[in-house]
Amino acid sequence: MMAISATVGSSVLISFGQVAFQSGFNPILMICAWILGGILILPEMLLLAETAISFPGNGSAYYWLKKANWMACSFWLGWILVLMVSATALASATLALGNIIGTLAHITNQWLIKLFGILILFALAIVQIFIKNSSGKTQIIFTILKGLPITFVLFIAMIYGNTDSFNSEIVQKDLSKIFLATYVLLPATTMTLFAYSGIEAITYVTEEVENPRKNVLWTLIVATGLIIFLYLILLIALLTINEPFSWLDKNDGFSNVWYYAIINNPNIPHVLAYIFSGLAILLFVGSLNAFLLYQSRLIFKMSEEKDLFKFFQKTTKRTNMPWAAMLLLIFAALIYILWNQLYELTNYFIIAISFLKLIVNSVIIFLRRKHPDYQKIFNNFWFYFFIIIGYLGAIIAIVGTFLAMYYYGTQNNNMWALWNSLILIAVMLAGYPVYYIKNYVVKIVNNFKNQKKIINHKK
Repeated sequence: MMAISATVGSSVLISFGQVAFQSGFNPILMICAWILGGILILPEMLLLAETAISFPGNGSAYYWLKKANWMACSFWLGWILVLMVSATALASATLALGNIIGTLAHITNQWLIKLFGILILFALAIVQIFIKNSSGKTQIIFTILKGLPITFVLFIAMIYGNTDSFNSEIVQKDLSKIFLATYVLLPATTMTLFAYSGIEAITYVTEEVENPRKNVLWTLIVATGLIIFLYLILLIALLTINEPFSWLDKNDGFSNVWYYAIINNPNIPHVLAYIFSGLAILLFVGSLNAFLLYQSRLIFKMSEEKDLFKFFQKTTKRTNMPWAAMLLLIFAALIYILWNQLYELTNYFIIAISFLKLIVNSVIIFLRRKHPDYQKIFNNFWFYFFIIIGYLGAIIAIVGTFLAMYYYGTQNNNMWALWNSLILIAVMLAGYPVYYIKNYVVKIVNNFKNQKKIINHKK
């Protein structure tokens, strides 16, 4: 349930429109993209399961890098997680939430839409920081509410659905593109990875799982299968509600495809679209609440490990919440929110996650070969087969993201997002040398302090 809850959320509502766009709005290609995305994810989950079982400590890859004594890489991983992954995930949910509110209020001003999302983000942070036990109670409430919009869509599909999407001429016209994987399926499959991220959440708490050798492995296998099945059911439901061309709005982009699929179907009462959007708002608020709670803990942990300043360990006396870590996370997210659109943010997230997978796969190989405590579940053939798929999946995601942004840029005559991605990669790569610069500066400061103590002692 933890794996499913961490995966199925705001990313579901954000991803479907982007996959549709990259698939040329072809229903068959969309289904293929979601299946291929799931196939790429499964070997990665098996690798994570074997490593988590071998080192059942909380923290997943960050903990494993410490076990391997790859201190520079652990700092680098934390750098990417905080500044790119956590911040873009938080920014994506905030921006999508603002877009839904803007749609309901018929507001097209992008700055005003962003302001709505930011105000809700700060309100949630204030509640968590100052109201005692609020985080635990709200997590329970939002976990229950999270399934409502998904159930509501399935309900609408069962009552009003039809098969017009599969009878459309576009299915016959563009089906030949299935062979052009580098042009259609590669970018579309890449977009699904945003929705599939989160299944690995169970590896962060392996230490607390009973009989991890059995339960962690089967949890990841079963959860991955269930999530692939759920996404396919949701996709088919959305296709029966309306044809893919009716999912998008020129002013809203990809964030509210479910609303437009319902509202643009003349046979469905408009009030159902508004009810769905209201439920979707609760889902996004719940996602933001969870992001603030869990991802601020990574910053706190990095501060404890001396990869960040001690300042970020500060907590409130009343709630014991890491307010400094939370503010750093919000500040990083604000940079993305103010200068980017939702489509760009999901691409940044995928690029960052893909770089992390390259680092994680490398440390897994090292630990399996060198560490005496590593417990092998798979023989060498299957292990290296999974590793190869893992590396290929990460490379495919990076290449697919750039193809997706190039295609999007040519369609909208705006290549700025493509250049922004290159800047993002430069910032990610800068994280590795920053570790050594940080250590050098700390060494100089410590030497200065020691010299000052010696002088004072002599005096």
